[in-house]
Amino acid sequence: MTMLRIVANAADVDNELNRREPSDIELLHAISMDLIGEHDLTALYGKIVDAAMSITGSQFGTMQLLRKSEDGSDKGLELLISRGLAPQDRAVWEFVRPTAHSSCTAALKSGRRAIISDFEAWDQIAGTDDLLAFRRAGIRSAQTTPLRSRQGTLLGMISTHWSEPHEPSERDLRLLDILARQAADLLDRTMAENALRAREAELEKTVSVLRETEELQKVLTGELGHRVKNLFAMVTAISSHTLRGSSDQARVQTLQQRLMALSSAHDILLQSSWQSALLGDVAAAAVNGAGVAGRVRLDGPDIAIGSKASLSLALLLHELTTNALKHGSLSVGSGQVDVSWRVEQSAEDEVLRLTWRESKGPEIVKPTKTGFGSRLISAGLVGSGVVFLAYNSTGLVCEVSARIGNLQGAE
Repeated sequence: MTMLRIVANAADVDNELNRREPSDIELLHAISMDLIGEHDLTALYGKIVDAAMSITGSQFGTMQLLRKSEDGSDKGLELLISRGLAPQDRAVWEFVRPTAHSSCTAALKSGRRAIISDFEAWDQIAGTDDLLAFRRAGIRSAQTTPLRSRQGTLLGMISTHWSEPHEPSERDLRLLDILARQAADLLDRTMAENALRAREAELEKTVSVLRETEELQKVLTGELGHRVKNLFAMVTAISSHTLRGSSDQARVQTLQQRLMALSSAHDILLQSSWQSALLGDVAAAAVNGAGVAGRVRLDGPDIAIGSKASLSLALLLHELTTNALKHGSLSVGSGQVDVSWRVEQSAEDEVLRLTWRESKGPEIVKPTKTGFGSRLISAGLVGSGVVFLAYNSTGLVCEVSARIGNLQGAE
C-alpha cells in the first residue's frame, strides 16, 4: 500500500500564530532568539535542524540546498547539515538526484511537502537501493518541507526522519512551516552572499589579469621605446657618417635636428601607449630640444592630439624655432617668441588655432626660395587645415588652424 502523502504548506504564518498554543509561541520565540544570536552559518543550519527535530520529535534531521549537479545535467539537493546520521549514511545523501526515492525528491517533484509515514509500505521504493540505505541508517519514516524565498523560488528542503512509522501532527506541521520560513530566509541570504562573493572573486581575478596585462604592456612599451630610441640614434649616426664628407654640413645638422625633434615627440607619445599626447607637452619638448625654452612662452588649454598630429606639430615647431634662431627674433638676445593656441567653435566642428608670434627681433623679409622646412610649415598640421604666414617688421607671425577631429586620430 502506498504510504506517500503530499500536503499543502501553511499559507498564512500570521493566522497560524494567532491560532497557536501559548507554549508553541514561546517555543518559536525561543528558536528565533537563538537564531538571531548566532552568526556562524553552519551553526545556524544546525540550530534550524535541531529545532525541526525538537518540534516533530524525530531522531534524524537534514537541510538541503537546491543546486545543479557537478556535470550540470540536472538539479538535485546538496546536503548542508544533518543530525543523527552516521558518516557512511551522510555520504550516501551528500547529493540527492531527482531520480532517487525519498521524501525530499518527492517534495522536489511536487513542489509541496511530502510525508512518507512508512518506507517499508511505500510501493515506489520497494526493492531499490534507496530502501536499503534507509534501513542501514535506521530510518523508517520522513517528512520534507520545501524552503521557498519570499518571491516563491524553491531554494532547498528541510526534512525530519523517524526510526519508526510516524505521521506528524497538524500542530507539528504548522510549526514546521513557520520554522521553514526562517530557514528559507537564511538560505536566501546565504545564496545572495555566496553569489556576491563569487562575483567579487571573479572581479578580483579580472582586475588581477588586467594588472598583469598593464604591467606587461608597460614592459613592452618601455622595451619598444628603448629600441626606437636606439633606432633614432642609429639613423642619426648613419646619416652623419654617410654625409661626413658633404660640403653642406648645415644640411647634415638640420637632418639630425629633425630626427631629434621626432625622437622627443616619440618619447611623449610612449607615455600614452602611442595613442595621444597633450599639445602643450609636445610644444614644450620641441622648444626644449632647441635649447630656447626660456625665450619661448607657451600658453593654451590642455588639448589631446593624436600620434600623427603630435609628430607633425613637433616638426612644425622645430622648423619655426630653427628659422627664428637663424633669421628671426631668436637670432638676437632681446628677441622673443609667443606660442599660443585656442579652440574655436565653427559651424561644423571645433577648430584649433595655433599662433607663433615673434617680437623684438630683426626685420625680416619673405624668403625667395622655399626649402623642405618652408614646405613643411606650409603643409600645416597633418597635411590639413590652413596656414597663414605674415613677415612683419616686428617679426614672423604664423597661424595654423585645423579641425580638432582631424587632429585626434591615432593615424
